[in-house]
Amino acid sequence: MSLSGPPNPVYEGLNVAEVDKRHNFRPFKQAEPSQSNIKTLKLESIDLSLFKEGPEYAADRKKLADTLEKSISTYGFFSLINHGISDESFDHIRSIAQSTLELPEDVKRQHLAGALTSDSEDRSVSLGGERGAGFKPKGYWSMKNGVTDSIELYNFRDMTNDNFYNPPKPYPEIVKAHLPEVASYFRHLHNEVLRKLTVLCDIVLQLPEGFLWENYFKIVDGDVYNSGGGFGRFMVYRGMKEEDEAKVDKNWLRGHSDSTAFTFITSQPILSLQIRDYYTGDWTYVGHTPGGLIVNVGDALEFITGGYFKSSIHRVVAPPEDQKQFTRLVLIYFTEPKLPAILDPEPLQSPKLASLGINKPAEWDKITFEKWADEKGRLFGKKEVNDSPGDEPNLVLMYGRLHERWHQAESNFTLEEAKKKHRIIQF
Repeated sequence: MSLSGPPNPVYEGLNVAEVDKRHNFRPFKQAEPSQSNIKTLKLESIDLSLFKEGPEYAADRKKLADTLEKSISTYGFFSLINHGISDESFDHIRSIAQSTLELPEDVKRQHLAGALTSDSEDRSVSLGGERGAGFKPKGYWSMKNGVTDSIELYNFRDMTNDNFYNPPKPYPEIVKAHLPEVASYFRHLHNEVLRKLTVLCDIVLQLPEGFLWENYFKIVDGDVYNSGGGFGRFMVYRGMKEEDEAKVDKNWLRGHSDSTAFTFITSQPILSLQIRDYYTGDWTYVGHTPGGLIVNVGDALEFITGGYFKSSIHRVVAPPEDQKQFTRLVLIYFTEPKLPAILDPEPLQSPKLASLGINKPAEWDKITFEKWADEKGRLFGKKEVNDSPGDEPNLVLMYGRLHERWHQAESNFTLEEAKKKHRIIQF
């Protein structure tokens, strides 16, 4: 994959070298591996170099799909290698992210994604700091015991469409200078990596190859509403005061699932990412895959498959002592099905789901991805939801579905059982 990207039509006169000098553009220093004895989960690894097109390679694709199925039907997490993105490309995008997230506060305030806090957000005019284009400042999300987050991020939207270069509001200068590389990076993830993964999912679900891509994720030129898409993110964890860290049980980002389809996260050496073990319910550290991507399933894919694919609960905790001096910076791409996609298994007519007896649960209302993403986005980081005593947030019932489903380890989980055990909010 080349990061040269398409021409930068809006900012052709920009002198990139001068912009980089003004913004101290430099290599990002990755953390050294921890010497602690922390046990990590070895994720199933999908080698995309083994994915080859054509009927003569059907058996090879089936083998990859079988490996993928083990992960997405249990943990909802796997690693991805040989995905076509070089180490040099990752390093370059990290440098862009580093300079973007180091901008002065007064500049960041000119490019906010929404309000300064989730609880003060006017969702009628903004997607908010979670999903809107621009910066989310530290302290935007409520956690518990009066503590707010220490995470800064910058979101991109519509990277796969032409209007990426003509957004409703301008980009910061350092972002303007590197739009072609940013576009190239995220477009490769969507059009190449995601497309291949959806073909493997088709094989798992015993659907014609290309079904999920054509019906949910394909880009339709000039039609953002009926296109698959997603949003990209530069994200940095600034660390917490020791007393605040204690109040939130060392959680930097509390357990949650993503509202989207597949999430692609750059693997990095700091031991902070944890997933909730499918079989035990315990929190387990995710190890580092050099040059790899860590991928997790989100709500959209869980719902589309009637719960067969698992939207994984994951969180970020304080790193071990020997890594605390390093900065945890990640590049994320949240992939989304087209907004009017129905989040139920019926449109698939999947022979695999039929053989497993998986249908749309009776309590689920018929909803689109647009509705789910909008409603769940309103909840993330709200005090009423997050201020709960244990690991789990207060659960919210929306459209007959719980906004977070911490039930993988419970074989008898039902909505009625959840109501007996948890406080459930209905907005």
